[in-house]
Amino acid sequence: MINLDNRLKQCAEFISGKGCAVDVGTDHAYLAVHLISSGICKEVIACDLREGPLQSAKEHILGEGLQDKIKTVLSDGLDNIPPDGVSDIIIAGMGGELIAKIISRAEWIRKNKVNLILQPMTKANDLRKFLFQNGFKIKCEKAVRSESFIYSVINAEYSETSNAYEDYEIYTGGLDFHSEPDREYLKIQANRLIIAGQGMLKAENKNKDVILNGKEKIRLGNIISDKLNSVRKD
Repeated sequence: MINLDNRLKQCAEFISGKGCAVDVGTDHAYLAVHLISSGICKEVIACDLREGPLQSAKEHILGEGLQDKIKTVLSDGLDNIPPDGVSDIIIAGMGGELIAKIISRAEWIRKNKVNLILQPMTKANDLRKFLFQNGFKIKCEKAVRSESFIYSVINAEYSETSNAYEDYEIYTGGLDFHSEPDREYLKIQANRLIIAGQGMLKAENKNKDVILNGKEKIRLGNIISDKLNSVRKD
């Protein structure tokens, strides 16, 4: 059995296992195979946009003898996925904007209150903003280190009500300011905001909007940094 990296291990921990899990962008179906082999799920749909990765997934699934429990589907996001019986959806290894677009196209996620496990590689702030503004609640979020990078894994569900949030929370989400590696992730976010803002203020020929945007980034970075300094590390 393939050993999952820490990103996918955390994704697996957020799975409810109440019904069928859908692994979007399955690639070689490593996560799908793990979910069945470990007994977390009884049924998984592994889908991918491209024929090549899906064929690799089919070969891996066949090699593990799990073709009766893992169905492969060629699909752009969730477009070709039947919603009946789906309890969990995993979208990992994509940009935050793309993940948001995939969720927005599948209205049945809201109706069925599907458990979402989301692992953005970039622009996690855009994904969190989408979730906050479209009635999704972040139930839990954890940062994980995988090799030399640190990522966030978000567990969310539609809550029917618009969620009020502070402006800095699109960078912090449901992460815990008290514990590692969440603190490490948050420090990186704060530093990136401050450095980006300072760069904007130093830019030549900057206009009023650039100045305002730069100051706002510094303000948000300082808020996160101050919160990290004010809470006790567990």
